[in-house]
Amino acid sequence: MIFVYDGTYPGFLTAVYDIYYSGTSCLESIRPAGGETALFGEEKTVETNFIKAEKVISAFEKRCGRQAVRLVYRAFLSDEAGMEMKIFEFLRQGFRQGRKLYIFSKEDWYRDLCDMSRAVGNEAEKFRGILRFSQLQEGTLYAVIHPTHNILPVLAVHFRDRLGSLDWIIYDGNRKEAAVYGKGRTEILSVPEIRKDPVLSSEEEDFRSLWRRYYRHMGIEERNNPDCRRNYLPKKYWADLVEMEDPFNRSDIRMEGIGQEKPASGKTEIVPLPVRKIRKGK
Repeated sequence: MIFVYDGTYPGFLTAVYDIYYSGTSCLESIRPAGGETALFGEEKTVETNFIKAEKVISAFEKRCGRQAVRLVYRAFLSDEAGMEMKIFEFLRQGFRQGRKLYIFSKEDWYRDLCDMSRAVGNEAEKFRGILRFSQLQEGTLYAVIHPTHNILPVLAVHFRDRLGSLDWIIYDGNRKEAAVYGKGRTEILSVPEIRKDPVLSSEEEDFRSLWRRYYRHMGIEERNNPDCRRNYLPKKYWADLVEMEDPFNRSDIRMEGIGQEKPASGKTEIVPLPVRKIRKGK
């Protein structure tokens, strides 16, 4: 039997509950709704039930510990195809082995889940450093990302704790979802369409220009290493970085003599960077 759920974490846990209720021998696969319809095999649509989901994860935590629950949740956020069956196998083994689960680290089912969880954690950690907020006209901070994995829930927790005094929005362009924080509350909403050119605050463009020019001039020519930069910051992330809006910063060409005006004397003119006006008492 093929169990079809709504794509959410509680929906997946509900499917696990129903699989155990029906008998694990009947399971063929688990897949989210909206995918390809199977030509063979009976399908069962699972209705998300939060009580069932809570029972599954509570029982698993009691049996295997909080660390195992964290691994399962991070793995669920992975974009890897067929991750549902890999997570189910990990859950099945966990219910069977209990705290002995961790001694099976060389088994495929254990490594598969850890690899997915690690990939999600690594990408979330990268975006904690490279995510760029812009200030909208009404004062809300706004950022757009296009991650490989569904790291929006992880980032929402991080920035809720770090920017709790400010309102902010993080939009995942790949999944058409937004994490919205305001008045002490965080929500993840489905947003099929967004405005391509949001209205920025009066000072925001000055700060963006300052950051692009700072990024351009901070580099040390003798230490320019394009391969190393692409290794630490793959090009797939560049489209959402303010500094990469400057064609010079996106290129891997040498920095010397680029973007500088030369007066008639032949000497290079040094263009001063814009300086933010600081009010008294600030």
